Formats: sequence, structure tokens, C-alpha cells
Amino acid sequence: MKKIIIGIVVALAIGGMVFVSFPMIENARENLVEESARHLTKESEAEPQPLAIVDDEPYKNNEAGFMQRIHDMTHQKVYANDKWGALEANEENITMMLSLLDENEYDDEDYYREVLTTWKDGDFSNAVEVHNKIWRAQDGSIGKAKRLLTTEEEQLFVENNF
Repeated sequence: MKKIIIGIVVALAIGGMVFVSFPMIENARENLVEESARHLTKESEAEPQPLAIVDDEPYKNNEAGFMQRIHDMTHQKVYANDKWGALEANEENITMMLSLLDENEYDDEDYYREVLTTWKDGDFSNAVEVHNKIWRAQDGSIGKAKRLLTTEEEQLFVENNF
């Protein structure tokens, strides 16, 4: 009889844990599905260009696309568990992005110009901050940047993506 009572108590405890944790698990699953769908949509709308920006048309009067390209450039410089998209953070691409700022009007134009000018000077020490600011603006929930990549990590990223 004692074993039956213990069995019932254990079964109720497990059932209670499942009942309490299921909504949290389901919510996490839904967030993951939504985040994945958001990234798939972004990727299908504009494939990242691994080398120089050849066609600047997607950026004409489109701040979201411009911001995404800055975000993609940070991926060369930051460590994050997940990254979608890559654009080489080289002088040619940075110069192209600065010229697009001269041709277009964006709400955060001053911020973009400050970031890109700093990068053009070879200083990427703000890349984690820039990544996470854009990531938050895009309602990111997966892939927050944690630190700058080491020189070796960045070289491997460049070799694998460009």
C-alpha cells in the first residue's frame, strides 16, 4: 500500500511539473519558430553578398536593409551563438555604405555615419555594441553578441564566408 501511495505522489508531482512547465516550453518553441521565420524572410528578401556591394538598389530609401548590412558586417567581428548573414567589413564596403548615407535619408543617419567612420579608421571596438543595438531594433531573441572575436576566430570567419 505504501508503494502505491508513493507511486501516486510521484505521478502527481511529475504531472504537476509537466502542467506548469508545458506553457513555458511551448512559448519558447513559438519564439524560436518566429525568430527562424523572421530570419528566413530576411534571407529570402536579400541574400547576403559575401564580397563587395555591387547593387546598392536595395538600400535606396530602405533603412531596414541598410541597417541589416551593418548588422551583417558586425558578424565578422563579434562572437554570437547564432549568426545569419555576412558582409565583409572591408574598406570598399564601408566606403559604399558611407556614400549611400550621402544619397539617402535615414532616421538614424548620424549613428550609422559615426559607426562607419570609426570602422573606416580601422576601429571595430564598438562592434558588439553596434551588433546588439541593431539586433534589439530588429526584435532579436537569438544570437546576441557576447564579445569581439579573437584574431584567429575572425580569420576563420573570413575564410569560411568570403
